[in-house]
Parts: sequence; C-alpha cells; structure tokens
Amino acid sequence: MTQQQPRAGHPYHMFDAIQGQPQAMAEMLAKHAGQVPKVAAAIKEKRRVYLVGIGTSWHAALVAEHWFRRLAPSSLEVQAWHSFEFHSYPPNVGPNDAVLIISHKGTKTYSFLALEQAKAAGAYTISITSNQPGQRIQVADDVLNTVDAEVSAAFTISYTSALMVLGMLASALGDGDGARPKAGLAMVPDVAARVLEGRESIQKAAERFQDRTRFVCAAAGPNTANAYEVSLKIKETSRADGEGFHVEQLLHGPFCAVDEHCLVTLVAPPGPAYQRAVDVARASAAVEAPVWALVEEGDSLLAAEATSVFQMPAVEELWSPLVYVIPLQLFTYYLALARGTQPDLFQQDNAKQAAAKTHYDL
Repeated sequence: MTQQQPRAGHPYHMFDAIQGQPQAMAEMLAKHAGQVPKVAAAIKEKRRVYLVGIGTSWHAALVAEHWFRRLAPSSLEVQAWHSFEFHSYPPNVGPNDAVLIISHKGTKTYSFLALEQAKAAGAYTISITSNQPGQRIQVADDVLNTVDAEVSAAFTISYTSALMVLGMLASALGDGDGARPKAGLAMVPDVAARVLEGRESIQKAAERFQDRTRFVCAAAGPNTANAYEVSLKIKETSRADGEGFHVEQLLHGPFCAVDEHCLVTLVAPPGPAYQRAVDVARASAAVEAPVWALVEEGDSLLAAEATSVFQMPAVEELWSPLVYVIPLQLFTYYLALARGTQPDLFQQDNAKQAAAKTHYDL
C-alpha cells in the first residue's frame, strides 16, 4: 500500500475515515457472512471466551463483552481483558477456551504476544484485524479482516468495523438463528449514514465548547466504552484533557471535580441509564457546567435539561454503540480544528510529545 502523506488542513485523514464508516459497516456484513457462523460455532464449543485488546481495541473488547454476555449461551463465560494484563498477568487458559484478539494493525506488541501465548496454551484463537496486518497477528486459527490500515493515528473506521464483526459474532452465538439481533444489526449502516448528515450541528457544538479546559463524557451499558473512547480521542487529537466515566461512577466522587470549566457530554439513548443521565445533567447545571447530550429523536426530558443536544435516529440500545460513537468522533475531529491541532499525528508534531515517544514502543 502506498504511504499517504500528512495533510495540512481539512479534510484530514481522520475525517475521511469517519465518513467511510457506513459503507465499511455494510461491507463487514457481506464480507463475513460465511465465516462468522463457523467461528461462532467453534466458540460455542468452549467453556470461556476471552476478548483481548489494547487502546481503542480494548474499548471494542468492552463493548463486545456486553454483547456476548447478552446473546451467548449461559454456558459460555465471557471475559474482556486488556492485552498487557492478559500477557503479563495471564488467566489460566487451555484447550477448552477461545481467545479473540482485536488489533487494528496487528502490530501492537502485547496483542500479538497475547495471541502467541494463547496458541501455546492450546486455546482456539481468532484475530480481528486490518486487511494488511502485521505477520504475528495472522497466526490465529481464524482471521477476520476488517478495513485497510488507517492513515490517521486517531482510529475510527477500524474501531466501528471491528465492532461490526464482533456484533455479527455475538448475534451468531445466540440461541436459534439469532434473527432478531441480526435484523437490528443490519439496520446500523443506514442509521450511521443518517447520523453523518448532522455533522454541521456537531461542528457548531465543538466550536461552541472549544474553550473548555476539561471534557467529561458519561455513558452506561453497551455505550460505557464509548465514553472512554471519546476521551482517548480528544487527548490524541486536541491537546485537551478528557475523561470518560460510567454515568453512575461519575456521581460517586469524580463529579466533585466538575465545574464551569468542563463540558459534560452525555450518551443517553433510551434505556435503564437514561434517568441517571438526566440526574447528571441537572447536577451539571447546578455547578454551571454546560451539557452536550446525545439523545434519541423526539426526546424532550433530557433535551430540556441540556445546554445543547444532538438528536440521534432511533436504534436498538444493544447496537447503539455503533452509531452513538459517530457524533463523538466528529466532535473530537471538529474540536481539533477549532483548537488548531492536527488530528492525524498522535501529537507527534508536538516536540515534547515526540521526545517522549522515544522512550517507549507500542
């Protein structure tokens, strides 16, 4: 693949990747329709499945853990593990286990070390990785390729493509033919395309709140990892301080650090955590912290409490992480533009960050 050069302005590579996600999601549904049922059948024969990743792939593992636990047979134990922890403080893995490694480029040290460790223990191994992965991630028993390796260091399309494959696996693990979960998942690419049509509203929100000194995001259930993900992306792209929380955990101490200098972003589709998001919005108003909320079209309660809202098309909460992450990605991108930073470079155009990077490898 030809090496693409950094861009000097909008649209950066990150923007192109975000825009390409609906098509990539649809491609995953077609590309893996044959292999996924076979992989799922092999996983169902095991006692336990470990979902392993690092960085953004760790967040994908957390989303998948929620899906697998909801849809897989009760006989299958599901655990999400960070790649470093899996390798350095390993569980007792053996032939009765499946280990699924998520790695966008397949080159992260602890992810392929975790894979090699699982193979050595006799586990059934799967990797979800890009179309041109590193050699060491390809030794898995089954490899499910997603998209071409991203040019931008702020991964977006590889995250949602991996999630799509993980969602397909979760659906295939369900009892019977899993028709209902599959039908919900099949709607996601069209919903994602509708979300992208609202990018002007998201850009205005990013410009409005660009001067915040801290960006707090809260979510729950299957979206919890997306709160972590947006805070990671903000750090990578905007030289800003961001932190993601489970919506309930935010109220158990961390909220004491929320004030008028923060932006509180709430990921609040209809579901068990919705009322708690309303509570956080009201608490934020009391400390004069503005709130940007992602709510379903037609929402009135949280919309009335928030400073600004983005209306999301209706989607089943189970699959909502695939589409609710898109406004968070776009907000991150437009925040970088508003603050005058280059979103593709992992801050390696910052001399101090570049110097720091010489002291560690990934």
